[in-house]
Amino acid sequence: MTRALGEPAATIRHPLRVELYFLTHNEAGEPLAHHRALSMALAGAILADLAAPTAHVQIVYGSVLVRTWQLTGDPVADWALRVLQAHRPPPAAHDAEHQYLKVRDAIRELAVAAYERTLAGLVAGDLVREAVRRRIVGTKVRTFPPTDDRVIARVRGRLSSVLTGFTKPDWQTDALGGMVRALDLVSELYLDGSGLDIPALLTEMVQRVGEGYSGVREIIEATDELVAEAAVAVYG
Repeated sequence: MTRALGEPAATIRHPLRVELYFLTHNEAGEPLAHHRALSMALAGAILADLAAPTAHVQIVYGSVLVRTWQLTGDPVADWALRVLQAHRPPPAAHDAEHQYLKVRDAIRELAVAAYERTLAGLVAGDLVREAVRRRIVGTKVRTFPPTDDRVIARVRGRLSSVLTGFTKPDWQTDALGGMVRALDLVSELYLDGSGLDIPALLTEMVQRVGEGYSGVREIIEATDELVAEAAVAVYG
């Protein structure tokens, strides 16, 4: 579609994993949660993107069934499909040893490289840029701040607007709210002084997304559990 010179471009909605990445990093590109927890959350987001609305993946009795192996054109999503395909049971296998991956196991498998794959996609798409700074002790730190300095505010603003009822809900924003709850990053929504019970509203968002996409809710709940387990493993 063409547009006149000077006409603003239509708002493009990035996949859930991209919005989650931006919301879990500050403007300097520094992560707001531990790497292991972020990896689990991003893996859950990648799986959720495949479950809705494309329905490449379906969650049945707690297992991940891939309905079509047709490539999506999204390099990260296609990588995830290849990971799931590697654990696909043989066509003639009907024994318990060759069952489909459970949701938790699928998230664990994707989490091995979910953060790096997501970041690589952002770099390739020019959504983030590499920045190197030197600490006082002399060591170098690489971060990847967004190329659009307003993108974090837009993602946060949409989520906050849906959460507080000012904007019509949609599955992706509700799922994003569930991932924020799982990572315990409620304070990053900047709604502390609103007088609202933000955790309760985030829980409602998860329940609401389950009404349209029950599989996405299962993915969020499994991600929540895995993030909590990752936090225990890191902090004891």
